[in-house]
Amino acid sequence: MGLPAKLNMKRKVQIVILSSEDPKDPELLILKTNKERGSFWQNVTGSVDDEESFQEAAMRELAEETGINLDNAKKFITPLESEFFFIDRKERHVHEMVYVYHGPKWDIQMCEEHVEYSWVNASSLPRDQYKYESNYQAVQKALEKISV
Repeated sequence: MGLPAKLNMKRKVQIVILSSEDPKDPELLILKTNKERGSFWQNVTGSVDDEESFQEAAMRELAEETGINLDNAKKFITPLESEFFFIDRKERHVHEMVYVYHGPKWDIQMCEEHVEYSWVNASSLPRDQYKYESNYQAVQKALEKISV
């Protein structure tokens, strides 16, 4: 008998990044993956290391992929109370927790995983901007959360 599927799941995080400069019309940071990763737009995403919590991984991935100073950013990052379960392109079962950064913009310093970034109008983001439905759904849930 094998281990329960949940114990074998890969753990991931996704961070939706919204600017707070115009509360009624926030901008969203999207990143374009490099050619090896598929050349598509996404939110910040990444794997959770064995010894990390989801929250710790979200902070680390945010810093690695955007160059943000975590000392200044921590107060703007909260769990979105949203999660996704899916099978990834390598046929692994994945459990992904979603977080939202809602704070000031900063000078983005991309890592080698991405080739381009853009701040776009979050409320008029078309579904086809993203390859994966979970990225789009996370943005919609983040917009609901910040409007409360």
